[in-house]
This record gives sequence, C-alpha cells and structure tokens, in this order.
Amino acid sequence: MMPFSNSNFENKLVVITGGTSGIGLALARELYSRNARIILLANKRAGVETAVQELGGRGERLEGYVCDVTIPESVAATGIAILSKHGVPDVLVNNAGFATYRTFEQEQPDEVERLASVNFAGALRVTKAFLGGMIERRSGHVINIASIAGTLTLTPNAVYCGAKHGMMAWSRCLAIETARYGIHVGIVCPGRVETKFFDHETFKARAHRKETGLTIPMPAVVDAILDTIVRRRKVRFVPRYFGLLAWAANAFGPLVRGQLDRLMAARVEDLYKGKSTK
Repeated sequence: MMPFSNSNFENKLVVITGGTSGIGLALARELYSRNARIILLANKRAGVETAVQELGGRGERLEGYVCDVTIPESVAATGIAILSKHGVPDVLVNNAGFATYRTFEQEQPDEVERLASVNFAGALRVTKAFLGGMIERRSGHVINIASIAGTLTLTPNAVYCGAKHGMMAWSRCLAIETARYGIHVGIVCPGRVETKFFDHETFKARAHRKETGLTIPMPAVVDAILDTIVRRRKVRFVPRYFGLLAWAANAFGPLVRGQLDRLMAARVEDLYKGKSTK
C-alpha cells in the first residue's frame, strides 16, 4: 500500500455502497485498519451481516445497513437512520454496481432498468440523501467509482457503459456545483478487477479473448481511491495509462476510436456466433 498517514482517515465517517464484497469490502477493510469509522451499505442482509463480522463485528467504528439503492424509499430511510445515529459522512463512496455481458437487444426490460438504476441513479439517490448535511457543515467528499467504461465505448454491456458515462459527466458537474461549499468530488476509473462482479453467468459463458486476461490487483484500486481522497483528485484512472488512452480516444478521434470500435464489434459478433452463450 502507498504510505498514506492514518491521520488522514482517523475517526472519519465513511459510507460505502456495495460495501460487502469486491472493491467496497477491500476499501472498508483498509480504511478500518486506518481507524476510520465505516458504514457498509448493501441490498442483502446476509451479505451485510457476513461483511460486518468479517471486519470484526459491530461497534463504535463499524456498522452495516441493508439498503437497495434502486428503491428511493430504502435510500431515504437509510439516510435518515445514518444521519440520526452517526451524523453526516465525511466521505461517501458510491461503489455499488453490476454488469451483464450481452447486448442491449438481448437484455430484458427489467434488467435494463436495474443496470441503469444501480450503476447511475443509485449514486444520485445516495448522494442526495447526504449532500444537504455536507453543505450545511461546509465540508464533505464524494467518491464515485466509475470505470474505464465511463470514458471509452466498451460493450457488449451498453447500459452499464452508458451509466458510467453518465456518472462521469454528473460527477464533473457536481464538483463544480459543490466546490463553493467546501465539498470535493472525485471519480475513480478502474479497469478489470477480478471480483464477484464477473460471477454473472454471461461473463462466465463468454468466449475467452486476449483483453479479458488484463486484470488489475485489488490493492492498486484501493490505493487509487485513498489517493483520490487524500490528494482531492478529480479523476483517477487505474492503471494510470488508461487516462492516456481515454485522452487519445478524444484527441485523435477516428484514429483511436475506429480501432476500439472494431474490437467491440468482434466481441459482439462472438456473442451472436454462439461462442459465449452456450
């Protein structure tokens, strides 16, 4: 891990959505070890209980709540409970997310709705629940876990990609709007991290491709999130060269995007050839 001082996190109240597995749980574990106060949010009670026990059990520095970010009433009720018992978060990490590996045409309407809601609208709801308190206090930090798919056209998972593009644009706007209140907004864009994110049957069934073997170690992602918090970075890519790739796709237009589009078209054709659906 990078040599961040524990004083940067000591006694800070950090709320993490999707905090019971993958990046969320790894981040919670690291911040808890640095004496932060952690609140985990997830939509399944069993997952919340397991994660809380794994980190050491409920106490003054650790709590978990069942909250479905796709349900406004669930988010509102959870927000009220947290504010009344714990106060306004110092850091909110919008990490909840999932994806499927199929085209928009192949997805059922309810899956489309949930993809959009979990990966984008959920972050809006949770942030709205706590932003008023941050504004009143004149401080706070919102960290949005996007993806390299938030800056590049990656598919077959168009709704996920579109949601992460939306998160990127909203985050940049929110940063400008809330700066006057002393609130910072950071975006972290990781590449592929081997987590339960890829447990969905559509990922397991897809044809192996060279690019699917390019993975990022979890500690690198956690380091990047800590770095974004401590240094108040606006955007952080993991690995950093993804930032150069995103810049090149915009700066050189068809020269870069054309190659990327051909790669994505080949992935789509693999699906329709049946190579990853049986």
